[in-house]
Amino acid sequence: MSLLRNDRVPISRQLFQELREVVLSGRLKPGTRMPATRNLAAELGVSRTTVAQAYEQLQSEGYLLAREKSGTFIPEVLPEELGALTQRAASDGASGSGPSATLAQRVIHTAPARTERGVLAQPFHPGIPSIAAFPAELYVRIQRRVSLGLIRSGAARCPAEGATELREQVTAYLGASRGVVCDPSQVFIISGTHQALHLVLLGLSNPGDGAWTENPGYPGARKSFALFRLRTSAVPVDPEGLVVAEGRRLDEGARFAYVTPARQAPLGHTMSLSRRLELLSWARERDALVLEDDYDGEYRFGGASAPSLQSLDPDGRVIYFGTFSKTLLPSLGVGYLVVPKRYVDIVSRLIDLIGRPPNLSTQLTIARLIESGAFESHVRTMRTYYRRRQDALQRQLKQSLAGLVDIEVLNAGLHLIGWLPENQDDRRVAENAWRRGLLPRPLSDFVVEGRFPPALMLGFSNLSDEHMPEAVEALRQAILERN
Repeated sequence: MSLLRNDRVPISRQLFQELREVVLSGRLKPGTRMPATRNLAAELGVSRTTVAQAYEQLQSEGYLLAREKSGTFIPEVLPEELGALTQRAASDGASGSGPSATLAQRVIHTAPARTERGVLAQPFHPGIPSIAAFPAELYVRIQRRVSLGLIRSGAARCPAEGATELREQVTAYLGASRGVVCDPSQVFIISGTHQALHLVLLGLSNPGDGAWTENPGYPGARKSFALFRLRTSAVPVDPEGLVVAEGRRLDEGARFAYVTPARQAPLGHTMSLSRRLELLSWARERDALVLEDDYDGEYRFGGASAPSLQSLDPDGRVIYFGTFSKTLLPSLGVGYLVVPKRYVDIVSRLIDLIGRPPNLSTQLTIARLIESGAFESHVRTMRTYYRRRQDALQRQLKQSLAGLVDIEVLNAGLHLIGWLPENQDDRRVAENAWRRGLLPRPLSDFVVEGRFPPALMLGFSNLSDEHMPEAVEALRQAILERN
């Protein structure tokens, strides 16, 4: 392989491109097992981390398939072939989105062949907490005690709804920090947002139901609605949050509304009280459900955190969910779903039928962290830390990218927004940045309808003072590069 050590393209990126070409050319056949990262690194004279990054990117884009305890293989169907399958289905009159489409066809139709980039934390990666600041030693110490206790007690498996201890601790934590009103029977421990949406839609929706999503807004919600054959309306947002009047105009009789009221994804606005009450009034009138994704409500800089929408809902119209991905680590894969009491039985039955709870020792370790007060202390520390990281990045960007990026500092969360000149294509700039080892997210990825000015979501949580000037300079070059 021709890896150029002095090239401006990172070696891991070069290796990714070389391996992808080998796969696409057919030199490696479907089902072929790839060399272990350690062996390939030794053969190429590069670090194992470099090879691991290339493998992870190939896996995230569908060119490699990791099988637990077996190794890494070339998949039987490559992303390009999946695209061809989708086109063939469309030409045959079965695009995958119609009422007679099979679930497999709908998955191909709604899920892109290229999944989200960034298995490892990279500069400007939005929505990823600081990996280095995770209290690893404390976590490992608690988890070791928990694991030994499980072995000695003869614990066989975890209840489908989640560990009782964690459900109780989540109930207490959400009540104190987010104003959520519930008891442990309403709390289900899940893997994250996608599982929350799929459980709710599988149990409570019918094909053809209407659903509101925010525009711009989280793409995963739209994909989930499409998978379950709901008709979706992209409802605009303003500084007060989702514009309920526009939702009514687009689809007055919708059955669901997906919102991010604590910090709108991606623009960062907090939904106003009047808009929250307006949304709940609509839900009550139309017998609808509001799906509240509180993905990082803990990180508000200045002033108290806005209470949850669920805390204002006396009628049981709000289904609330969040994760520990922003407060602890995304790789833990632990979240929570809070449902109104009238839906507890159906969600319990569903999750027992199809759900697979997160690792029991992980759940109990998080429960111990919350119970001891260490979790709350960590969140407070990180709130201050992220505010300082945001301020530092803002200063560096204004100093180095004056005239190229207009910085909008948000009052919460793990990213700020860099507005680009009107003649720029934010997807192109993001692609240029990726080739330089950066991972900003283009705002265009969140836009469903209409046109928004080009912008980048710039994460600051994993960007140290030492590496910030270099990363900002690379971003400057990505903006200036012309394809």
